[in-house]
Amino acid sequence: MSTAANIASKSADTLTKPAKGRNIPAYLVREVIDGIPFYYPGYRQIMNKTKTIEEAMSDSGLQFFLKLYVYDLFNDNLDKKKYRIGAGELEFHPDYRNNMGLDVVVFDRKVLTPDKITNKFVSVPARFVLEVDVNVELPDRNSDLFQEYVVRKVRRLFAFGTEKVVWVFTKSKTVISATADKPWQFYEWDKDVELLNGVIMNIGAYIQSEGFNPDLNSGR
Repeated sequence: MSTAANIASKSADTLTKPAKGRNIPAYLVREVIDGIPFYYPGYRQIMNKTKTIEEAMSDSGLQFFLKLYVYDLFNDNLDKKKYRIGAGELEFHPDYRNNMGLDVVVFDRKVLTPDKITNKFVSVPARFVLEVDVNVELPDRNSDLFQEYVVRKVRRLFAFGTEKVVWVFTKSKTVISATADKPWQFYEWDKDVELLNGVIMNIGAYIQSEGFNPDLNSGR
């Protein structure tokens, strides 16, 4: 088993607790998981006024179009009478210790009922979540963000009721498919990956069909 797979097999409760940032403005917090704040990438440069928060919040071109690609797959292939599909940066706020941004989501309509769609953050779990890259930082520059952020976030989504999380890493061209009750699967991104209900994603084929140059879009 690979090191990444070993880390992925840990429960969220066994993960180490990274130190919270000190004297970092609250507006630089991108997500909170298990009460731990995760900051926008480049937050130090924002504090030093060498980078704007708008730059930190924006997707690369590749990240944006990968989200759109997956959204279109679901929109074309899922029964929209049963599911609600969304893409962007949905805020999921299940409790006071957790406030997460989700890239592409599929909700059961029986779970996300009309009365739960308000001007507040969504508080019910998505059935499926897809994430693209790791767009956060911790104050400790030596933090293992795969363990402290990726594994923690996936496990916490499972704990709140999400059934499956797929995570795309554009720099390594890798895809992780995580299901709550099965071992995590690791793929090269030019392989077929089933998302939900037989919907298949193949990023390599998509990029080739669009003529993108992924080497120019390494992600953050």
